[in-house]
Amino acid sequence: MNKLTSFEVLIVYAEGMAISAYDKTNKSATPFNIDGKNKDYNIVYGYFLETCETLGLKVAFSTSADIIGPGFCKSYWTYKDDRWIKNSSPCFSKLIFDKFSPKRKGTKTRRELLFSNKDIKPFNNPDLYNLFFDKQKTFDKLSDFVIPTVTVGENTIENMDMACQKLVDLMRVHCGIDDFSSDVIMKDKYGSGGNGIYKFKIDDRIRMVKVAKKHYKSTYIIQPFAKFDTGFLFKNNLESADIRLIFLGGKIVQSYIRVAKTGDFRCNEHQGGTLTYLNLSEIPIDVVNKAMAVAKILDKKCSLFTLDFIVSNSGNAYLLEGNTGPGLDWNVNLPQNEVEAKKLINLIVGELKVRAFN
Repeated sequence: MNKLTSFEVLIVYAEGMAISAYDKTNKSATPFNIDGKNKDYNIVYGYFLETCETLGLKVAFSTSADIIGPGFCKSYWTYKDDRWIKNSSPCFSKLIFDKFSPKRKGTKTRRELLFSNKDIKPFNNPDLYNLFFDKQKTFDKLSDFVIPTVTVGENTIENMDMACQKLVDLMRVHCGIDDFSSDVIMKDKYGSGGNGIYKFKIDDRIRMVKVAKKHYKSTYIIQPFAKFDTGFLFKNNLESADIRLIFLGGKIVQSYIRVAKTGDFRCNEHQGGTLTYLNLSEIPIDVVNKAMAVAKILDKKCSLFTLDFIVSNSGNAYLLEGNTGPGLDWNVNLPQNEVEAKKLINLIVGELKVRAFN
């Protein structure tokens, strides 16, 4: 039997994005495919592991496909002297830096197994994780801050008609009704990264159902499309922009904006958006105040989480979504973004050290 190695911290990343060290069919020498779109994550998590080691934390990297028990994975990667090293033996840790979502049944089952012992602690707060993972739950909990949201249910014309009517009813009593256009956004209820988001006319039910059926494994929510292309202008750029505030230890530790590429409304970097870090003083005060009000309701001062806002063209701030697993990567062509991303990693590793030794 292979020797079991224990770690103070185990990073468990999403299968499909990261490569298991146990995967004999893959000859990659890194956990992220060097020819794939996530290749720069090799640099990011190499830095993450180096930072842990510098602070005296014994750390390893694994994937959700490797989970075999509470706190156990069947293989792992380590990083030393600027090189990733495969280890096809089992590992264990009581502290998991969890970077995967249970969208699929198998992943959900493995996540439940990973944390089936109360002594195994996720870095991300489970209550916040569950709240933000489900966009309908986010609206139900924070309806005073979030754009009206309705779950479609099964992908039929009847269900879509009912969902759209319910959305219209919510909009009629909404104090910011003039902020919304006649378009509707349909998005994956559990999606992230700007994926699975579509824009329709609200009466285009047949096409909405057609798209939903095409992606039948997804569950969708609908929201009115908020007009926000001139709500917050950064350097007079007339493209849509959203604002992300990152909380850790009960306070905002970073803030940045993401500006959509020309002709798109999705601001995520993965969809072509441009990320620029800003000082908190450069963020609209209404956004900051609403973010602090949301954080007070959540009351998770020891947790890492992000709140994403837009500012409507009439100046109203809306919470788009929350996230307990913000991306830690950076654009290698923007040195300032690398500096700021490393600052966040350092803060996270500092918190991991506190939790590992307490």
